[in-house]
Amino acid sequence: MSTPHRPELGDTRRPSPTRPPGRSGDRNGPPRVRRRAERALSWLHPAQGSARDRGAAFVELAAVTLLVAAIMVAVYQLELSRTFNNGVRQMVCLVEGPDCGDETWVEADRPEKPEEYTWGSGDSNALENESLAMDMAAAKGWDENERECLTNLWSVISHWDHTFVNTETGAHGISGFNPARHGPMPSGFQESPSDQISWGLGHIEKTYGSPCAAWAQWEGTHTY
Repeated sequence: MSTPHRPELGDTRRPSPTRPPGRSGDRNGPPRVRRRAERALSWLHPAQGSARDRGAAFVELAAVTLLVAAIMVAVYQLELSRTFNNGVRQMVCLVEGPDCGDETWVEADRPEKPEEYTWGSGDSNALENESLAMDMAAAKGWDENERECLTNLWSVISHWDHTFVNTETGAHGISGFNPARHGPMPSGFQESPSDQISWGLGHIEKTYGSPCAAWAQWEGTHTY
């Protein structure tokens, strides 16, 4: 049944004079058009802050990496690389690296070895002094065993060096004369091996009776 046309109510087939045709109450247009506009704007919307930071950090890292690589290439191509390599090679050689020779940092930096006192060296004539003492001991009637004890005793005391002076004990010469124990030193004692031997043999004979007794005393007390 058709609805009668009522002019007083207006023509319902015509658009309302207050709204444009094809639009709803929302001023942004129909939902379909609005969704398309929002989707287009989302592509143009800038990234979030954290994403921007990560991107900037990645770009900075890449730039630094490229810069370091360029510097390394430049250094390698320059004469500076050879100087650097030689310095490293020298450092390796100082700790006895391969193909560096026999000298190490120990030999390079070690001070000169101080001179050591060598028994019976120079003008001491140790062998001659010992031979003289054996002859003089044999003249006293001391046998081979006693002479061996005498060799042991005076080898330890002076190593047959008539120029020897023990700065710790004060002993002098072959027989170890000590002014603190034995009294004033005889005249010419320091320069004469025969005087030192003669005094020593007399001291042993008078005090201990034989070289072996004197040697036993020395082994126990380091004095005689």
